[in-house]
Formats: sequence, C-alpha cells, structure tokens
Amino acid sequence: MSNTVAISIMKTFKGFSPTKSTNKWWHRMRFLWSPLLAFFLITVIARVWLTIHTHGVISGDEALVGIQAEHILHGEHPIYYYNQPYMGSLQAYFLAFIFLLTGPSVWAMRAESMLISLVLIYLTWRFSAALADAARLPPRTKILFMTIATLIAALPPLYDMIEEMRARGGYTEAITIMLWMLLCAFRLTQGWREGAPARELALRWAGIGFLVGLGLWVDPLVVYAILTIALWIGGYVLLEFVRPGRQTATQPRVTLLKEALLVVVVLPASMVGFAPGLYWGAQNQWANIHYLLQNGGSVPQNRLHTIMQVQQIYSTCLAPRVLGGALPSQPGVTAANPHIMTFGLVVSVSCVALIATSIFLSAFWYHPLLVCLRQLTLLPLLFIACASIIFCTASISVVALHGGCSSQDPVGRYVMPLVIALPFFIAAIFTLPIMIAQARETTPAQESEATQGASQFSARSTTTLSPLLAAIQAGLLVVLAFYFCLQGVAYVQADPRNTFQQYGCASENPTDLDPIITYMQQEHIRYAWANGWLGFPIMFETNSAILVPWLYHRIPGISTTVLHADRPSFFILAKHDDLHPAILHILDTNNVTYHVERFYSEPGIDALLVTPLNRTVSPLDPAFAALFNRVFYYNCS
Repeated sequence: MSNTVAISIMKTFKGFSPTKSTNKWWHRMRFLWSPLLAFFLITVIARVWLTIHTHGVISGDEALVGIQAEHILHGEHPIYYYNQPYMGSLQAYFLAFIFLLTGPSVWAMRAESMLISLVLIYLTWRFSAALADAARLPPRTKILFMTIATLIAALPPLYDMIEEMRARGGYTEAITIMLWMLLCAFRLTQGWREGAPARELALRWAGIGFLVGLGLWVDPLVVYAILTIALWIGGYVLLEFVRPGRQTATQPRVTLLKEALLVVVVLPASMVGFAPGLYWGAQNQWANIHYLLQNGGSVPQNRLHTIMQVQQIYSTCLAPRVLGGALPSQPGVTAANPHIMTFGLVVSVSCVALIATSIFLSAFWYHPLLVCLRQLTLLPLLFIACASIIFCTASISVVALHGGCSSQDPVGRYVMPLVIALPFFIAAIFTLPIMIAQARETTPAQESEATQGASQFSARSTTTLSPLLAAIQAGLLVVLAFYFCLQGVAYVQADPRNTFQQYGCASENPTDLDPIITYMQQEHIRYAWANGWLGFPIMFETNSAILVPWLYHRIPGISTTVLHADRPSFFILAKHDDLHPAILHILDTNNVTYHVERFYSEPGIDALLVTPLNRTVSPLDPAFAALFNRVFYYNCS
C-alpha cells in the first residue's frame, strides 16, 4: 500500500506551484505558492482570534513595555527595560514603529508579537528542512515531517501561544533568536562536514556570534541556546578529531584544527550584536555585565536540596504546563487542582520519551531507523536538556517554590523556550511508520554506510507501506488531528478575562478600565497611586495623560511627580459586600476626609478609587505606611 498521506500532501502543495509554462514574473512570485503561506495564514488567524476573544486584556508588565514604546515616540532612547540591567528594549522599539503607524493600542502590541511569531514559523520550517536533509529523508517523507513540525509551531499549546503573544519585554524575540542560533549551529557543522570553504565557515561563525551578542542584549535567557550550540559544535569537533581514519580523510586533523580556529570570528561579531549593551554598560559601571556573570539572585545555603526542590516542581508542574498547554490563569486553578493533565501533554511527553530512548539505543545499535531519528532530533533534545539543567540550577528559579503548583506562575516564562524544540519530536514520531518502511527497504550496503555516519536511507522517492504500517500511520494522523482539534477547543474555551491577565490573586485587578478612565477624566483626577498591575495599564491606555505609578516606579521621574501632586488618589481592592474596608480606618483615625468610588473588578471584588479631600495622603508619611503597603504590595482583596 502506498503512502497515500505523504502523496496527498505533495499533491496539495504541488497545486500551489505554478506550471512549467508560467512566465518569469510568476516565478519571481513563487513565494505565493509556497506552503509557508498557508502556515502563515493559520498563524495569523489563530492569534487574531485569540486577541479578539480576550477583548484586548493586557497585564501590567505588557503595559509597561507599551509605555516605554510611547516614550520612545516622545524622544526617549532606552536601551534596557525600565529600571533593570537586562532585557534590551528591542521589542519596545518594534512597538514604537508600529505605534507610529497605527497609534498606541493593545491590538498594535499583539500585531508586533504576531509578526515575530511569523519569523519563528519560518525558522521552524527551515530548521525542519535542514534536519530532514541531514537524515536523507525522501521528498515525500521530508514534506510530511516539515508540515507536521511547522503546524505544531503555528498552533502551539495554549500556554505557549499566550506567552508568545505577550509583549513582556522580548521573550518572543528571545525564543526566536534561540531557534535561529540552533539552525545556524546545525548548518555550520553540516557545512563543515561537507567540506565548505573557509570563507563560508567564517561567515557562519560570524552569524552565530552576532546572534549570541544580540540575544544577550535582548534577554539573557538565550543562554539556553548558547550552551546548547557550544556543546553541539564542541562535540562535533571532538568526534571528528578522534574518529578512526581521520588522518587519511579528505580533511586531516590539522585542517580540522585550522578550521576550528575560525571561532575567533565569534568575538567581534558578538560585540556588534551586543553593541547597545556595551554602550549602556560603559555609562553604568557595567551593571549589565555583572548581571550576566551572576545567577540573578541570592542562593540558599543548602543549594543541592534547593535544586532538587526546583527540579521537582519543574518536572511535575512547569514543564508539563509548557508541553501540555495548561494555563494557571484559568478559573479554578489551585495548588490542590492545578489542572495540569491535557491530551497534548500525553502526546508531547510520549514523543519526547520515545525520541530520548531511540537516541540512547542508537549509541549502541546502528540501526538505520535509530540513526535517522537521532539525526532528526538530537540537537532539539540537547537544547531541552541544557534548558532544563540551567533552569533548575539558576537561583532565580527558587521563586517557583514560593507559590508551588497553583495559580501563581512567577517563572513559567523561563521554561517556555522548550516549545521551540517540541515540533521536531512530534513530527519525527508521527512520520515513524514511513521511516520504518524506508529502513526495511534500505540495502545492506546502505546499512553499512549508516554505521559510518553516512546516508541511512535510500533516496528513492517512493516508499511502500505494509498494511500494518499503513494502518499505524493512519492512526497516528488521526491522533494528530485530534491533537489539533483539542488545541482549538482550548483556544475557544480560554477565559476571556484571565487568559492574558496576571497570574495568581493579582488577577483580581480590573481588566475593563474604560469606566475607571472615564471617571478620572470627568473628575480631572490626573494622579493616583496603585500597584503596577492596575496602574500601568491605565497609564498606557491614556498615553500617560493620567499617571498611576507605584512608589518605586520603574519609569524615572513619574513617582516624584505624583509625590509632589496635590491630594493624589489611590486604588485598593475590597470585597463587594465590604462597604467600609478596614484599611480606610487609617484615614478615619488621621482625620482625613475622602471620597470613595467603586468599580467592578471581578465577581465579588471591587476596585476602590479613594480621593483625599482635605489633605494630601503621602506614602512617605509614617502614619500611612500600612495603607500604602496594602496599595503597593498586596494584590488580593
């Protein structure tokens, strides 16, 4: 029985292609017939629908990035995210350019992340093609592998989709750079193995160096990919150097070592990519370099015990959320009911486990199928291993222990890069029956070549599946279709209010800000105090016409302005049936008269805008320390 699935995919994509009689102009427009166009369309539709479905809700962190973009349009030139020596302002500049064309809005912020996602989809397509070429997959199998991988990237698990769409200072840009780095490293070793000229190798080294520097400026999280490609390239050089018969090969060890010296190109290229960070560091005592050289926080004394605790929550909560798509911000998520289990998690974990087992077996058994799976997935698996080790040993990950596996999710975004490796595992497993059929058709001579690291499979364009393998392949594709259907169901059932809201009880802050903004404008209230989860979105939506900072505001000068304002208001949260919250007793005790306006926040919770009438209530006044401690640091009613 022929591989009808792969043939149908080939015919479908062939239908996009122009005929041979098409003129040269149409050949220049061949991109319009590329299957990538279909994947781009799917990517855009899914993300636009989620944006509309969630009514433009943004979190405080996203609003702060939008504020920075607005300030760029006003003439500022920030290099890093406000008030921190890491996470470069690349995303803020992208947003500023879009705001210049469309004006500031939540929709424009989502459009920026969507455009970066298109780059991520393109890189997934290219990387899957490079992996398939290295494994010498026949054309139809290659197309099937690339199609599944790119569809997984276009429709990722809900958790990853939301994190990709957030504008939180550059996380989407960071994971895109990581995937680009993996692709460049793979192409470097591939060209090196094929005897590429020194000039080409030098250019590839320079490209890797530039991405390393740019990535370290955008987000130090790219260290996941830096460690991965260092091990990948170093491992390639070591294996080639010790490989039997290397001295008599076309590229002797001396040539290998000379070509390895081209790594020096990485340093100047990385300095070019990190140029904004170098400029900023020279003016700020190299605080950004110091941050890169440390783990980002204090380390408990019992470090090994802490690492084991982090590893436990990573393997049982954080990684399953990324691989399965469970959102901690959905209603009903608690430590007792974390809602971790999804069909996507079962599929993802099964695929990763099968791939890891296959790669382990391939080290002892040079079966063509095992070697092919290793070539398709070894680099993505190495990335997952490096990312997991770095996360579990980094001191910043200790924060994950504070909230446990509940609606709190302070460090989940640091685990999200795992999603860039997921498509290749699923694609490899779901094309496995075709690979098995190819392995059976491989001649003994070809199998001997496989033991030497050469081609594992025949380059024949046709592959015949036995009835059993055909049934297994059809069953796997049914499972894959079910997987995508459930992804769509998860997108549809995502809670409109909470999906893009802050995690934990910070989500009690209101998301519909129009009544609040309208009231403040009508009452000419230009200054107020609030926590960042509420204040930053108000400032963003009013283009800073209303200033609502917290005391230690990230934006220089804003908190000082409000401190010198006359009788600024402040926000607190309270139960809907609590007509006179206890926190207001502090004002009563200090003979402060005030007006309270209530706004709906969520069922049973109100946001109270308190406006002093007879005197200024300052957060620097010891008499009101408890009050403003509630305003700034407690996010629950």
